[in-house]
Amino acid sequence: MRAFGRVVALGSVLLACLLGGAGAASADDLRGTVTSSAPYLMPVEPYAGYQPQQTCRQKPKAGVLVLADWLVARGGGYGPISRPCAGSSTSEHKESRAFDWLLDARSDTDKALAAALLDEILAPDDLGEPHALARRMGIMYVIWNDTMYASYDGFVAKRYLSSGCRTKRACSPTLRHRDHMHISLTRQGARGATSWYVAQPTPVTG
Repeated sequence: MRAFGRVVALGSVLLACLLGGAGAASADDLRGTVTSSAPYLMPVEPYAGYQPQQTCRQKPKAGVLVLADWLVARGGGYGPISRPCAGSSTSEHKESRAFDWLLDARSDTDKALAAALLDEILAPDDLGEPHALARRMGIMYVIWNDTMYASYDGFVAKRYLSSGCRTKRACSPTLRHRDHMHISLTRQGARGATSWYVAQPTPVTG
């Protein structure tokens, strides 16, 4: 695994607050979070539509690798990107443009990591653009702990139950996304061609 050294300072501050450090932020404080537009020369991307898997690609593109390293640098573990092509199910993993960030919803620390990330990527920027980082990263949707946040639904939190589950009680922690956070990228994001990747100190070549 490649080391990716740059971790956004805001995420660290949020995590410290969520873990109960000095001057811990309240829920109202977190809802007031904004991210900076300063690093970006490109305008924020529009909300992405749904881009279903169409081919099979076992080699991940540069963008998804950069995002995976950035996430793991915050905490949590390195999960799968690629998935075998066999089977009839559709998955962005089969195009190697999804990442499973290994977090445990039973762990207070991991829940804080997840909350800090979601707060940061779904926050507006200082120019008033909503969900600014998620759009700049080319995030198509996130699923975590029975909840889905999709770009094509304006990142509104919606209850999620996998098609492989009849009920939550009869569903595994993996299918409920309680032992990992799933992040699917657009094809442009997976290539590292959206503004967040372009602004990284090390050029992302897709």
